[in-house]
Amino acid sequence: MNIADVCAVLMEQPREVFTSATASNLRAVINLPPVGSNKAPTPVELNVYGKACDRFRHNKANDRLLIYGSKLRFDVNTRAYSLHGGVIHQITDEFPILNRVILSGRCVKDLDLSDPRVFKTTPDGLMICNQSLSVYMGKNQADLFNFYAINTANDKLNNAEIIANFTRKGVGITVAGRLVTDAWTDKQTNERKSNTKIQVNQITLAPKADATKNTESQTKPVQTNTPVAPQPSDASLWGAANANQPTDPWTHASGGGLPDLPGQYSNSPTFDEVPF
Repeated sequence: MNIADVCAVLMEQPREVFTSATASNLRAVINLPPVGSNKAPTPVELNVYGKACDRFRHNKANDRLLIYGSKLRFDVNTRAYSLHGGVIHQITDEFPILNRVILSGRCVKDLDLSDPRVFKTTPDGLMICNQSLSVYMGKNQADLFNFYAINTANDKLNNAEIIANFTRKGVGITVAGRLVTDAWTDKQTNERKSNTKIQVNQITLAPKADATKNTESQTKPVQTNTPVAPQPSDASLWGAANANQPTDPWTHASGGGLPDLPGQYSNSPTFDEVPF
């Protein structure tokens, strides 16, 4: 699973990028508003495909956008985040800030809890734990996302403690959180630095396989107890057509639809999703 729903500010006029000799898509840099104290805006590249380009090309810099049902990607080499596809609407300043990311994948490492970069507690009683997640994107490709959780000992949901105690290399996990950017000034170089990660507020671990169950019972097919009356002939949901005819009346091959019109913009790439 890879779903991102965010509000953002368009930082530039959408630009056209050709993906082939006859097809293209639109790209633009957007900023996600800072969420929480000591946070900075999060720059993300938005990629728009297909018919959505016809409307998106009219947006201008500083427009407020709601992007719903997009997919989040992360380039390890450039350390840049990007959003692909989704439904895009222009909104006003009164619209509340939305920043939600849901990812499913597998943890890529065992945690060394003695390393303060992985796990630490603060004098204020905060517990912070970092982990990394590999999300399968199809065609033998996977994206690596860094995420962390922070909580106090009195919090009802101790997500940092769950990450520290129950995650290791290969464990399946689904996380829900928000994309945030920490910003600070380096005391030695006096440079302004930033780091973007996913701050988790919900965690679901994949269920463990029960080795005590009988393998034979797991593979046994389920038998229905409800008798089904035999039909004299195969009936079609569409009335006059029989079962030997095409059942989809909207396709051009069945004679009920129109052929697809050639489009200027390329379709969104297909991201396959596999279960744990």
